[in-house]
Amino acid sequence: MIKIKKSEDCCGCSACLSICNHNAIVFKEDVEGFKYPMIEEGKCINCGLCEMACPILYRKVKDIRPTPKAYFAARHKNIVTLRNSSSGGAFTAIAGSVIELGGVVCGVEYDNDGVVRHSFSETMEGIRSFMGSKYVQSEIQGVYNQIKTYLKSDRWVLFTGSPCQVEGLKLFLRKPYENLLTVDLVCHAVPSPLIYKQYINMCSTKLGQKVMSINMRYKQTYGWSHRFSYCFYFENGQKAVDPVWVVNWGKIFFSQMINRPSCHSCKYSNLDRPGDFTIADFWDDKKNRPDLYSCEGTSLLMVNTNMGLDLINKLYDSIDLWKITKDEAMQPCLIRPTCSNQRRQEFWEFYLLRGFDAAYKKYFGDSKYVITKKIVKQIIKRVLRKLQ
Repeated sequence: MIKIKKSEDCCGCSACLSICNHNAIVFKEDVEGFKYPMIEEGKCINCGLCEMACPILYRKVKDIRPTPKAYFAARHKNIVTLRNSSSGGAFTAIAGSVIELGGVVCGVEYDNDGVVRHSFSETMEGIRSFMGSKYVQSEIQGVYNQIKTYLKSDRWVLFTGSPCQVEGLKLFLRKPYENLLTVDLVCHAVPSPLIYKQYINMCSTKLGQKVMSINMRYKQTYGWSHRFSYCFYFENGQKAVDPVWVVNWGKIFFSQMINRPSCHSCKYSNLDRPGDFTIADFWDDKKNRPDLYSCEGTSLLMVNTNMGLDLINKLYDSIDLWKITKDEAMQPCLIRPTCSNQRRQEFWEFYLLRGFDAAYKKYFGDSKYVITKKIVKQIIKRVLRKLQ
């Protein structure tokens, strides 16, 4: 029987919930918006399956051994795909190979209610909503069971998620499947879905239109760079890039005040990867590998299994690949977990007392001076465009 005594001991992957055949586990949301398993002891038969499916318990006893067999920098050959990808479009290339096999791709998309969730698609058109980074913990309940159904019907399945979600899926399945391909992400941390939803609602109010989704790595403003630009897409079909009336989500996310507690002691911030592939940004191409630099973006693609190595040869038609070294691939979240902000507890106490709008204004909101500067800059840019 799995019992969560500390919030740090649960990553919210839902593997325990999915594997319980007696419906003895329910997920309940805490005050921070994160879901945790609760045991209905009258239904539990103490079979221990939930504990065996837990990636955090598994990693506590597992020897950490680096898995990558090869490291690549990657860039999709299709310019439209590349510009709509967060970095180099590695995910789309891998997904395309599974679609060609008649398979199913499981990725993350926005729904109409401000929730980021895992979903399925069998077409290239359908996986477009999976492209791009969504910096929030995804809703994943029920997904593992659906994947198992596809696998048992001999369909190829590609699952993409955070490393704990990938490990959770594999532990839930309890045996390897030759028709399962997995991609784990180099994860910074997952922030609160509750705060994200309230942020979306606030943005909709301030901007006067319902926000349906956000491109959090919009390349048309600064190209692909450490300076992120955000494009808000509205229900009426219009969009707004870096609107002055709201602070971009990145300022809240990277504050390290709203992340899931388990992320700050993450067992996956290393080179022992659960996926067949690991993807991330390949940031060092401008500094250490200027021959690879492109303002359109570059992916880091780590190949961790023999299945991944077999697939690499099928990707060359859609993506350019350059071999790189381990040292060139390394980045902070492959070395250590993201540190928590010392003001995290203070933020949550204030939020629970005063609500989101007050917490946003105190901890993240721009001053009137900063907003005025942004407005002036926008006016100048518009004038310059008209003069060109």
